Amino acid sequence: MKRTTKRLFLIFWILAIAELLLIYFHQTSTRWFTKPLLMPVLMIAFYTESNTKKGGLFYFILLALFFSWAGDVFLMMKNLFIPGLISFLLAHVFYIIYFLQIKNTKKGLLQFQPLIGLPVIIYIAIFLWQLYPFLDALKIPVTVYAITIGTMLLMAINTKRKVSDDAAVLFFNGALQFVISDSLLAVNLFAVNNIILSLCVMLTYCSAQYLIVKAAVLNAD
Repeated sequence: MKRTTKRLFLIFWILAIAELLLIYFHQTSTRWFTKPLLMPVLMIAFYTESNTKKGGLFYFILLALFFSWAGDVFLMMKNLFIPGLISFLLAHVFYIIYFLQIKNTKKGLLQFQPLIGLPVIIYIAIFLWQLYPFLDALKIPVTVYAITIGTMLLMAINTKRKVSDDAAVLFFNGALQFVISDSLLAVNLFAVNNIILSLCVMLTYCSAQYLIVKAAVLNAD
């Protein structure tokens, strides 16, 4: 990994820690100096590390990070939850496309053993069932989003046997933390608003994006 990339990853985590502190101390306006910078730093890091290996997969990661950035910005504004949801939905769609486009002569883990994905399906179904009483008019968009992020996790699991073991572990953990982050965000928004939940949402979100990008860098080698 290039020295520049390592420095950018360090900057990303400094920004993430600053963001967590600002959340804890309720410094909402000051977060405009931290949160909108998180995804651009990861985009630059990925571009810097992978720019000699450009291809379709390269651009899918950048698009996923771009729409994640748009989602971050929209969710910081009042009454823009739906545009934020759509932005993150598109981010997950591009992650799904990325995972699906990974070529290898070997079948992915889910193709080899489909039942491994069953816990993901069960979790999404139970989570929606528990959340539905709080959603009102948002039932359909949240359902679509939940199915999409569940699919993203399944596709990340399926990268096992198609990429290196190190990359597969990072993809899985990144996608899993994304599901955890979005689940906690939904609980925090619709059911129980809590500062600890807010911190956990941001920590798992930052970790998820970092792990997926780091795995994509490994996969580009």
